[in-house]
Amino acid sequence: MEAVFKCQFQPIPGNVVYDVQWYIDGTLLDNAKYTGVSYSNINDTALRTKHWVNNFTLSFQLSCAVRVRNVTTGIQGDFTESYPYFAGIKSSQLQYFVFEGETIQISLEATVPFSCPSTLSDAMKDSHCNFQFYIWTPGEGQCVNGLTSNGVAFKDNPCGVTFGYKDKTASISVTGYIDGMVNFRERKSTLRIASTRNPMDSTGIWNGAKIPDITVTVKDKDSLVSGKLCASYTDPHQRTFDGRYFSNQRAGEFLLYRHKTLPYTVHVLFSACVWRRATCNCGIAIRNGRSLFSVRTCAEISTSWTKTLTIPEEKTEICNDNDLHIEKFWRYYTVTFPSGTEVSFSISWWSNWVGSIRIRASVSDIGETEGLCGPANNDVTDDFIPRNGQRATDLNSFAESWRIPWNSAEESLFVKNPKLLTKSFSYSSEGNTDKENYCTCPSDEPLDPYSPDFESRNQAHCNQTTPSSVCGSQVSMVMDSSACDTTSRRRKRSVESDDVGDSTVLTYATDYDETAVFNVSDWINGWNATSARKYCTDAFTFDPAVETCNSLVNISSESYIDSCVEDIKMSGNTTWVDDTLDTLKGACLTEAKKQEVFYTNSTSNSSSELSIIQLITAQLCPANCSGNGECKDAACFCRNGFIGSDCSVRLSVPPTDFSLPSSGICDTRKRSCQKTNIVGKFYSENVVAKMLYFEIEEMEVSESFSVTSNATFRHFNLITVTLPSVSASTRRRRRSVMDGVHGWNISLSYDGITFSDLVTLLVYDSQRYSCDTKTLTCQKMISEARSSSKSGPDVNIPAIAGATGFATVAVAVIVIVIVLIKKKRFPEGRAQSVIGIQKEDGLKTIPRNDAGSLWVGGTDYGQPIPSLPPTSYVYQQKREPTDISLHFEEKN
Repeated sequence: MEAVFKCQFQPIPGNVVYDVQWYIDGTLLDNAKYTGVSYSNINDTALRTKHWVNNFTLSFQLSCAVRVRNVTTGIQGDFTESYPYFAGIKSSQLQYFVFEGETIQISLEATVPFSCPSTLSDAMKDSHCNFQFYIWTPGEGQCVNGLTSNGVAFKDNPCGVTFGYKDKTASISVTGYIDGMVNFRERKSTLRIASTRNPMDSTGIWNGAKIPDITVTVKDKDSLVSGKLCASYTDPHQRTFDGRYFSNQRAGEFLLYRHKTLPYTVHVLFSACVWRRATCNCGIAIRNGRSLFSVRTCAEISTSWTKTLTIPEEKTEICNDNDLHIEKFWRYYTVTFPSGTEVSFSISWWSNWVGSIRIRASVSDIGETEGLCGPANNDVTDDFIPRNGQRATDLNSFAESWRIPWNSAEESLFVKNPKLLTKSFSYSSEGNTDKENYCTCPSDEPLDPYSPDFESRNQAHCNQTTPSSVCGSQVSMVMDSSACDTTSRRRKRSVESDDVGDSTVLTYATDYDETAVFNVSDWINGWNATSARKYCTDAFTFDPAVETCNSLVNISSESYIDSCVEDIKMSGNTTWVDDTLDTLKGACLTEAKKQEVFYTNSTSNSSSELSIIQLITAQLCPANCSGNGECKDAACFCRNGFIGSDCSVRLSVPPTDFSLPSSGICDTRKRSCQKTNIVGKFYSENVVAKMLYFEIEEMEVSESFSVTSNATFRHFNLITVTLPSVSASTRRRRRSVMDGVHGWNISLSYDGITFSDLVTLLVYDSQRYSCDTKTLTCQKMISEARSSSKSGPDVNIPAIAGATGFATVAVAVIVIVIVLIKKKRFPEGRAQSVIGIQKEDGLKTIPRNDAGSLWVGGTDYGQPIPSLPPTSYVYQQKREPTDISLHFEEKN
């Protein structure tokens, strides 16, 4: 099939001939000029594919021009040019507007019919003659605050649009991308669309065809959720999204936040922190579908006094990198859902309690949340809606309804294998639980635009349940490899066998009373309402961050001071004041980071000035860096000799509280034993490890050696040490009774001078030996002993497996020794007509000065023809054509 364009016009009476020429985008085609053609042969002046296909691609403006010549007199007129006709595919408009999270339709129109071989059956044409166009969005895909900063997403559309060979229109579903920022600038997204190669298009006229760029301006909706912060802090004071405060002095697991139509939940743990007077946060679990991230600081739940863990326990089970964005900075954590909802929390600076938990709502949360956070809908009167309820109730009924039953395997996120992760998502009968599917398109034009694999070639990122996505997630080791779903997918876990850690089981104390609610009325330890309020007011007044947050971010300290007073009343001391201050600072930082205007310079006349966000974050460091460092971007930069998130620790003091996973045993049957994690409390990213090697020898002492190297800092409670390789020259020269049993005595330092006490890593094969790291002794297994014994009865051979020096132990007659070893318009006023395309059943002619229509494959496009000037004497002499139209057809 060949694409043919014909210039159509009414003939002029008399002995005349015509000159015809063609233009594409205003360029005269030298190979498509015709002279002295009679009207009966006018179809011979058609523009054919061969005239342009190698020099132009579709999506161009096409026009023809005609002039008449009197054969008898030799007089010729001027060229009269048709209106330009757009040949290709175009959108009805080039500028669109859409709100974040809302969807619009962009319509595309094909002004040239698609071709398909006539030899094919209708069924074959339907299935094979489809013309595909791919989409890319330049300049997008940056990562900001844990979210990918795009302009638009494509709903149920893998970055492309398809036309069937009979189609004249198609549409694209475009959704405004949620960027999690309150924008003060317009966000614009450019859609670039180009064709792929279709083997059924033998003429190749669509190859490389591009649709004119479409611009979509995204209207901001994040201002609707400014200040929407749900919080649970200190002992524990609660704040709903709409700003209602209450106290929840109960122990146990509670549902803090849940989205009605998305599989997002946040659970919290409360346990007694002041004997019979107050409970505090000691755990948080954040779930998206089958992915989970949790941090727990209590070993058990109690209503009297709680046992806390020496080291906070983290659990990371991630099915997909796009499920959660996890950032960790010292004792501060930020977890972002794909919707843009952000969960921030911190471990208390003075103890192992979770001092502050904050959830900042996103556009997707508006009217869609429940739990202790309540609905985010700007109506405080319905904040206390209980589980499965329709109306608000009293505080007690509301709070109790969101309790997770004691140690419930069906609902708890703190049990060993939470069944909630394996359940199909079904929260609200009112919510729309149909899974949405959004795609984002690449920012660069694909390198191979004609690959037959359309979707893969375009690298669309789909399967997003919201028009937003997380980016750059930082996840740590995984403790559980439970199935993510019923197929072969598994939870994301470390590919290194040595990336292991211990996990404990949360228990409930024997005194645990699920019905207990603490409600103290008395003051203790000499405190009263007046002295407590003065202390708290002074603490907030004299902290420079409070005024900065109030004046720039509109964070009021009033409610936090009230909370501080309540803390002193319940605890009888001031230990929670800094955590309350940190909660205010955290709320301030979270809100400031969401304001795009804060990223501009504070003084517009000076490019050297700091941005507002930099001014704010320079006040938001923990404990104001203890006077031992400079605060910048909410992080302390300590002076020489000091370390820690608040610069409160001296460099010369080595780590003290740390331990090895698996009680210091490295089983070569399960691990490569080339690295080991060390769990503890670390105050610097620079930790030096000294490793002393030892092995068990028979009858002979090998020289011991030590290696010092830098550990890999993972988080404030986790480092990884790479064990040195041991060359053959340093290993024993003959077989030992305890062949393969060896280990390392490891000590740590911050300054490389002063080292800590030792911990022992014992390396052996558990099928050959049984070792006890508490007594540092090993026994050869019976089967192993039998195979190695030439005669006599089966024996168990004990040996000492770790020490700080040399030692010998006599067993029967065997001596075991320990050795310590790292992309000619005519003048104005010229009479022109309109280009049209002839219908298949005959020529469409347009009388002079009548309104006409543009025909494409039998379809009326309804474009009017402009009026021509009245006939003049000159015109009669020149006998010019009056109206010109354009006819398109396909030739075999």
